[in-house]
Amino acid sequence: MAATFSPIEELDLYCRFCNKVIPAQLDRSIAESGRVLDRLSTFEYYCTKCFKTACYTGTDLLEQNTQNETPRTYKPTDHFLLGETIFHQSFNEHGVVVGKDNGTPSRITVLFEKSGLKKLIQDI
Repeated sequence: MAATFSPIEELDLYCRFCNKVIPAQLDRSIAESGRVLDRLSTFEYYCTKCFKTACYTGTDLLEQNTQNETPRTYKPTDHFLLGETIFHQSFNEHGVVVGKDNGTPSRITVLFEKSGLKKLIQDI
């Protein structure tokens, strides 16, 4: 049986309609199995400005009580979660993952302290 999963209720996410990073609120959860929310479930967040929605799977989200104390160093081969803080050696600064685009390879949108929004590849 799959372990239950509780995603973060409110995240700062990149809204492609507002074209900026906006607080987003968890709207609803859709269990893959129909009964238990786990990492395979789908979670729908809405932009608190334009109210458009975006869906993410549990494999792309931080769990609710997860503390991200030490930022991971960015490597294109790693998988990153929304809300996770990373460190990019080339930019020499920290950033927060605020968006994801599926594809081959998948891309993350990161809001850096000085460099602003950057798209980086992941899961190569």
